[in-house]
Amino acid sequence: MTTTKKQHYVPQFLLRRFGTGKKRREKIWVLDKSTGKVFQSSIKDIGHENYFYEHEELSNNIDIEQLLGKTESYVAPLLSRINKSGKLFRDKPELVGLSYFVAVQLARSPVVRVGMENFRRIMIDKWGADIKVHPNDPKTIGEYGVEDAKLSSLKFMKNVPKFAKILQEKVWSLCKAPSQSAYIISDNPITRHNMFERAGRGNLGIRNEGIEIYMPISPEYTIRALCPALSELVSRTPQLSNEYQNVLINGSPVAQLPENVEFSNSLQVISAERFIYARSKEHLKMPIDMLKTNPELREGPRAVAH
Repeated sequence: MTTTKKQHYVPQFLLRRFGTGKKRREKIWVLDKSTGKVFQSSIKDIGHENYFYEHEELSNNIDIEQLLGKTESYVAPLLSRINKSGKLFRDKPELVGLSYFVAVQLARSPVVRVGMENFRRIMIDKWGADIKVHPNDPKTIGEYGVEDAKLSSLKFMKNVPKFAKILQEKVWSLCKAPSQSAYIISDNPITRHNMFERAGRGNLGIRNEGIEIYMPISPEYTIRALCPALSELVSRTPQLSNEYQNVLINGSPVAQLPENVEFSNSLQVISAERFIYARSKEHLKMPIDMLKTNPELREGPRAVAH
């Protein structure tokens, strides 16, 4: 494992796309959801936690450093090319690389480990601290804690290849913001939405029919992956079909309206564990308004007891 103290859960090369200033010294605007504080920071000082990927009980067969290094070294120049050309060509190596990068981001977010600990507390509140998750487990649920959630979240990254395979089945495209709008990003940059309801169950699993997955790669562009059934519906919509076919064939970006960008940005606010990032302080006005009208969003996404 790496001995670097500051370990980023959002890659610096991605955040730099949202920053301004000299190369390797870029600064970015930050909104802290929990406090409402807005400030400017250097890229190297955000999106990280000390020893985020290290745990004394971590099995030697989980080489997180190698997984992150290989994925990021491939995707960094790829995202640079997409941003410069404004095209997503959707060839096999490109989609495999993107699918691994998105899968890594889904698994490495602070939301994962905070969510695990939150779920443990819900179980304690409902059934008490003396229950066991498994009959053969020597510990009760009350004997686990934050460090155990960290270990579980790191082991969860074993699932990255499986997640990537599922993501490779999606229909990928590039979305472009209009000149008067800009995408923002957060500490949980992969967002999900689904218009297809599943009564009594969640609908944001990456296998779920109707799932939409978004990853902003700059203020100008967001990469989108759609469930094939949803993509088919879009392709059959008369007012969208011609443009969408060009998108799929030529790699052209989908031209977004300001309201589409605002919706995408709202997903970043909802999904963020704590921090939202933007190129301009102006771009944080909408997130600030969202937090004023929906104060419950000051916490990251949480499971709710029923």
